[in-house]
Amino acid sequence: MPYYRCPGCGLTVHSVAAFSTARVCPACSEPLPRDSKVYPSSTDSGQFRRVLSARPEAVSKARHTVRALPVAAAARNTLELLVSELVSNSIIHAGLTERDPVQVQITTRSDRVRLAVRDPGPGFAAPSIDAGDPLMPGGRGYVLIDAMADAWGIDDDASGCTAWCEVVVDEQPREAIDRAVTDAYLGDLGRQMAAS
Repeated sequence: MPYYRCPGCGLTVHSVAAFSTARVCPACSEPLPRDSKVYPSSTDSGQFRRVLSARPEAVSKARHTVRALPVAAAARNTLELLVSELVSNSIIHAGLTERDPVQVQITTRSDRVRLAVRDPGPGFAAPSIDAGDPLMPGGRGYVLIDAMADAWGIDDDASGCTAWCEVVVDEQPREAIDRAVTDAYLGDLGRQMAAS
């Protein structure tokens, strides 16, 4: 059965009868569009892949993909920022045309999420985090990635470059969904009892 991620507040709610007939978020009353469905995996891991054109709007599309992950809000916010940096780096520094693909691969496990962004660019060596003037604009994206990710790296081969990072999540995705569903149900039940 699908879960729905609210585009207004980010709450994930189960489409049980109460929610599937109302089709609104119990927390903020935003409509739940059909394309906001999240189907959790029956295992503790899952993979999502999205191929984007190397255009500026690819950054927001990548963020939107991460926003649908069934993880705790704090981890999701970190992952959104990290995927923005990785996709931006591909678009700005890889020498791509707007027709070139930028692949975003997301792998979720019970305790961590791995983001990998691959482009057909020539690749580069991992920058020294301590090098350079921290007050100079630009070129500091990997300082941010190093500070926010639990692990990261760059893999080059003849066909392109993959920059990746991993973030440890506090809750298993299924536990985060179950907690959000329970909280939404209890909140809705409380409002119904108060109204009667």
